[in-house]
Amino acid sequence: MKKGTFGYLKNARQKSLIKSGLFLAAVLIVYFAAFFHYKTNKNVFSILAAVGALPTGRSIVLSIMLLRAKSASERVFEAVEKVRGLPEGCSGYDLYLTGYEKSFSLSHAAVLDRTVVGLTEDEKTDCALCEKHIRDMVRKDSHVGYETRVYRDLAGYTEELEKLSAAESDPEDRAVMNMLFGISL
Repeated sequence: MKKGTFGYLKNARQKSLIKSGLFLAAVLIVYFAAFFHYKTNKNVFSILAAVGALPTGRSIVLSIMLLRAKSASERVFEAVEKVRGLPEGCSGYDLYLTGYEKSFSLSHAAVLDRTVVGLTEDEKTDCALCEKHIRDMVRKDSHVGYETRVYRDLAGYTEELEKLSAAESDPEDRAVMNMLFGISL
């Protein structure tokens, strides 16, 4: 499933948990099978299990991050899909941004008419800090003149999307959208 499509986080979460479980099982099987066979952990299979623990740990950390991320609700999906004129490739669902200070979960985000707008359903999200984080990301990627707004209110967000969707699609807007989803999980 492609990043930005509705249900991406749910799908990615399931795949990551399965992958982490398989990695962990493989490491444990290799280690304990060799330990019981040789009656010591001083064998090549112990080293193989230790080396295998590195990608396993990375996979488990990714799974934990995906578990923390909030997916877009059906209500948001239905409301956004009703907005007419949203250009292809300028919006997406299930955006999870990680920063040094905090992580931010956006149910939907769009980049239109040199404006980045996002909707969060997570009550813990600090909208002002999220806006600053997005502005910094956009600036670091050499895109200038972009406004940023993050909403909690679905009605206000869809109203803003309606206004912005009337503007012409700009290739730089698509580049900013791809940058946002490229940095996210």
